[in-house]
Amino acid sequence: MKHLIIISIIIYPFYLWIHRAAEQDTNGRERITRMNPYGMIEEGRSLLKEGDLVVRLNRDPSSRFIKYFNHKDKNFSHSGIVLFENGYPYVYHIIDGEENPDQKMRKDSLNLFCNPRKNIAYGIYRYDMSAGEIWKLKVIVHEWYARGIRFDSAFSLATDNRMYCSEMISKAVTAATGKRIFIEPVHLTVVEASFLTVHTHLPLSYTNNLPMIPIDALYINPFCHLIKKYEY
Repeated sequence: MKHLIIISIIIYPFYLWIHRAAEQDTNGRERITRMNPYGMIEEGRSLLKEGDLVVRLNRDPSSRFIKYFNHKDKNFSHSGIVLFENGYPYVYHIIDGEENPDQKMRKDSLNLFCNPRKNIAYGIYRYDMSAGEIWKLKVIVHEWYARGIRFDSAFSLATDNRMYCSEMISKAVTAATGKRIFIEPVHLTVVEASFLTVHTHLPLSYTNNLPMIPIDALYINPFCHLIKKYEY
């Protein structure tokens, strides 16, 4: 019995850390929530619905470059859209670099997309879309995935055979809703254009005033609302 008590004393705090520990204010409301990163992913997965937007902040230094183009919220650097298959949620997204050498659209589990070893934080947002619109969204994204749409290193909104992550989501949502939801692109400033030129080696004459869909434009709009954000 003594040994069981000692083991319980050791394991119980660890159990709380793995699952959840919350401080409460004097009114009994939750004030601070602490959770281990994999617990955050598990909880987030239970919150997901079809058509949800998932955004993340990668630990890679290039994420600092990407989030620089967010005009209002610089907390995230990559985005994906959630679709279910056989009751399981997958995050569809487009990315380049070491994570995705062939640059084709991917579908990853939330665990892989939000991997704490490679990411600092993630968030879940939800568009105000009807069931019919979500069905159209699923058809569109599945078609692009089947075609093997690749990452657009030229960051051009004029082409649909290559897209970057936020462009893909913006175009998919716009098409699925019959333009009821439209993500307004922003035009790069001179400083932003110069920054993009240095990073991508695209000519300044091309990047100057280039229209882009920044990550934060996907969720800072009247048609989208926050479900939950997590910081590891």
